[in-house]
Amino acid sequence: MFSALSRRIIRSCTAAWSLRRYGSGASAGKLIQEDPLEHFYYRRVLVSGVPSSFVSASLREKEPDEPIDLVKARLQHANYVWQVKQLVDDIVYVPVDERYPDVVYVEDPVVVFDGTALITKIGHPTRLGESKNMKQVLEALDYRTLELQDLSPNATMDGGDVLFTGREFLVGLSARTNKEGIEAFAGVFRQYPVTAITIQSEVLHLKSMSSMASVGVIAIGDSPAGRHAWDEIQRKAHHKYDRLAFPDNNAANCLFINGVILHTPKHEYPRSHHVWENYNVYPRIEVANSEMAKADGSLTCNSIRIN
Repeated sequence: MFSALSRRIIRSCTAAWSLRRYGSGASAGKLIQEDPLEHFYYRRVLVSGVPSSFVSASLREKEPDEPIDLVKARLQHANYVWQVKQLVDDIVYVPVDERYPDVVYVEDPVVVFDGTALITKIGHPTRLGESKNMKQVLEALDYRTLELQDLSPNATMDGGDVLFTGREFLVGLSARTNKEGIEAFAGVFRQYPVTAITIQSEVLHLKSMSSMASVGVIAIGDSPAGRHAWDEIQRKAHHKYDRLAFPDNNAANCLFINGVILHTPKHEYPRSHHVWENYNVYPRIEVANSEMAKADGSLTCNSIRIN
């Protein structure tokens, strides 16, 4: 639906961003050759589904005010997948396994970049088995697969802590991702700098409160945890970024995919919707996520985007 538009946006916005960041004329030699927006053009997306066990046994920091509605959760997830299908060439389904209630959150057990799939060691013991099915799917697709536990036995990492900006990896140092995990990750993906960002305990992952809204623009919650993370990003990151601040952490999590932004709707986060309404850089699609949010799930959790 948006494929041709996506490509035009990528070309025009890459040129504009590069000029803004690196100048022109006498300084043109400082322009890097790689187009960072190309990293947000995806050809393949991996998804799974919502198991029946999700309702009663999925992990969550606290019980929601209203119980998870399984039918609604599945409808919302089906719509999510349908919207993504309009934007990419290939959707790959990871089998739903009822033994793992959080299997719908495919982002956590693996990080895929530049042909390499790093199978993570999820930082919660009940989710460790999710990696087996994920590895089988990725090996069948001919990705080079490595396992984090083979590289560093004490390492833990959730993919939800890994934010690729197009220039570097920002990785949350959280309850689920430890220092050893980040060090091992940096050893695998040496093409780009890897910077650890401390995540305060009130937030599960770095991407529970942040995402990329464009090259050079980080959407992030304006909560104490969000401000703390943003301060660290400003001090420690290897590149400079603009901030798109949201009153609600979850509203800051979006999918920036092929020149289109998928974000949560106004009725889920009414305090934050004006931020999206005023951000008119790309076409936007509202995607409901209320049932996943009851189990600490954000939009990016539900897919693995692969260039």
